[in-house]
Amino acid sequence: MSQQYDTAHETPDWQRVFVLGSDQYLGLTYWDKEELEMNIPEVESVTHMTIEWAPAVRVGDDLVRLTGMLTDADFFKVFPEYEILQGNIEDFQGPNDILVSESLARRIVIDGEEIVGSSIEVNEAQRTIRGIYRDFDNTFFMPFDILMHISGGDILMHISGGWGATQDKKFGSIGYCNTWYRLRSDVSLTEVNEKVKGLLHKNYDKNWTEEKVEKWHAYRIDEAFFFDGASGSLWRRGNSRMLKLLTAVVLLLLFSAIFNYINLSLALTGKRAKEMATRRLLGATRASVIMKYIGESVLFTAVCFFAALLTAYLLTPMMNTLLSSTNSMMAYFGTEDLAVSFSINMTPVYLVAYTCLIVLLGTTNGLLPAFVASRYKPIDVIRGTWRLKRKMIINRIFIVAENVLAVFLISVALVMELQMHHMLTRPTHSAVSNRYYIEYAARDYGQMKLFKDKVEQLPFVTATGIGRGLPGIINMQIGVPSMNNERIYIPIILCDSTYFRLLGLESEEDFSHPLTHSLWMSRSAYNASGVSDTSTVFARRINVNGSRPEFIGGIVHDFPTGPASEEAVNPYGAVLIASPEELIYSNDLLVETIGEETSYDERIRQAYREYRLEQSGVQEDALVYGFVSELNSRQLEPLRLTMQLVELFALIALLIALLGMLAMSTYFADENTKQIAVRKVFGSDVRKETWRNVSSYLRLTLIASCIGIPLAVWAARVYLQRFAYRISGYEWVFVVAVVILAVIAFLTVLWQTQRAAKTNPAEELKKE
Repeated sequence: MSQQYDTAHETPDWQRVFVLGSDQYLGLTYWDKEELEMNIPEVESVTHMTIEWAPAVRVGDDLVRLTGMLTDADFFKVFPEYEILQGNIEDFQGPNDILVSESLARRIVIDGEEIVGSSIEVNEAQRTIRGIYRDFDNTFFMPFDILMHISGGDILMHISGGWGATQDKKFGSIGYCNTWYRLRSDVSLTEVNEKVKGLLHKNYDKNWTEEKVEKWHAYRIDEAFFFDGASGSLWRRGNSRMLKLLTAVVLLLLFSAIFNYINLSLALTGKRAKEMATRRLLGATRASVIMKYIGESVLFTAVCFFAALLTAYLLTPMMNTLLSSTNSMMAYFGTEDLAVSFSINMTPVYLVAYTCLIVLLGTTNGLLPAFVASRYKPIDVIRGTWRLKRKMIINRIFIVAENVLAVFLISVALVMELQMHHMLTRPTHSAVSNRYYIEYAARDYGQMKLFKDKVEQLPFVTATGIGRGLPGIINMQIGVPSMNNERIYIPIILCDSTYFRLLGLESEEDFSHPLTHSLWMSRSAYNASGVSDTSTVFARRINVNGSRPEFIGGIVHDFPTGPASEEAVNPYGAVLIASPEELIYSNDLLVETIGEETSYDERIRQAYREYRLEQSGVQEDALVYGFVSELNSRQLEPLRLTMQLVELFALIALLIALLGMLAMSTYFADENTKQIAVRKVFGSDVRKETWRNVSSYLRLTLIASCIGIPLAVWAARVYLQRFAYRISGYEWVFVVAVVILAVIAFLTVLWQTQRAAKTNPAEELKKE
């Protein structure tokens, strides 16, 4: 947790560093930097940046794909913690200027020659190396190999609306430029950010003063780190929900373990009563008895802590896998770079923290048992009256607390499992089987067709279509006035006629218009549009990447427009069908196959690598690829990882609770053996004594369930509220959780209880 917060706050005076964005996206337009510099004098420095997708760099005789970012020299003013090792940053000014990382510099240097000022081939052009910067290693920003000046590169691929840096200013809400700025230390952050917000609304929404739409904001760097929406993938991302979940569950498990330790220590105080009485008779003070208990507790905690530290070190890779999430950047950055990696640190600061934690936990664990043990007087032990005073109420309270946590986590884990299965089986009302989807870099039909032709030669492929988007995976949305003059927003798929056929959407009405240049709308979108004539006005209001429909071709069943994990789902959807030659940036290929064998996936990917090798001289994978059913499942991977963490913690909590119950049942079985023997003399039997003792633990489980289940019901409702597509009628889950806990608790204490109940009364009473 601290490592994620350290990353979010790594820059000096992080309270004064902000990025521009909307409530959904932190990527706007190229011109925001100039606007801030001209209109906000309180801004100390401004920089803007965007991804340079996989620049092809000549290293020796090889052409390799690296990671790159387009930015300017002011990047190092806004983020002074990033260091230039060689060169003058002021020379980084022109479109052909670049900076290289320290690790890349070591790869391209020859015989120790000076590389600053030399040229290197990047994207088939000679670029001048103006400096070397220290590697971005576990930093806020991704580990880029090369920084290119933002005035160079293919800006049209990054500036929203296709407007380059040399064109008139055009502000669009879906851009690829991230604009960061640092404020002066002597200004009011609130006042300046209000001015910035006003500037954004003026440029992006002319009517905001009347409507007061709070859409545009300045986000502080830590807010950007934990931002829930899209951010352009230039920097690492933290998951605030996951952190809160981890913190809460880990603290609960810690308290449960503390309760367990105190519980067992209190149970053993009786067995050590004679030892403590003897020490008191030999002159030990009450304070020395207390310190002995605390010292033993601290020593035991230290041994357990270092064992746990070793276990944590060994499990770090697994935990990093569980805590990371997959996204479209997997093809660009390695999986290990997508999130802040957790590690076991042994720096002086951490060692001091570990020591303090050991002392604190050890003292906390030992304090109550020490206090109870110190109350025993030698005369009580001699008389045996100490047994009468030990009702073990605290022990029972702790057992109940442990079982509350166990039944709570079991219930939540079961709800998560049900919700995951529910989302995995969500109907898409489209064809899913034998459909392969691949998203790659291509601008127009000429580039797309080269790859399309190569895929069609594969023997298992029966058809291919060009388009952009799938049900549940749509990244384009248009706002259009309905026939009632109410603006509606429609996520839209753009494709050719073959792609549309392969989608297999469930048709409800066909208006018998030509398929090409038609718009097919979901039932909800059609009803909201207020259309009465399917061949005129409404369809011609649509314009997506230059493609315009002439007709509303038909109505299809409502299909999902976003992932099943979304909190809110736009019920509207549409498909615009254009001729292949008209498609621009519709760089997805939908492939119909004769099956879904693993080898098909590899052969299509290999065809793409060959295509890229022919086009750019470099083999590389596509951005997104896989069978449609697999992609739908992959979207839920972050939630699956969260569920697996909760299940892991539920298992640990259950284990802690049952170990405590087992230890306590063992202790009570020993303590109650004489009582059981007396009862058997007066007519009781093994079955009755076993049930009498087991039922006492089951009552504790029932009490714990009465506390834990209402908490679990509340937590389940909070969890499910984040999903628009969620389960219902899941109340039986909580009954199952109680049964699971009760059965395991019964089996845990049964053996020890039966052992005590089967004791021969004569043998036991001889001991007295």
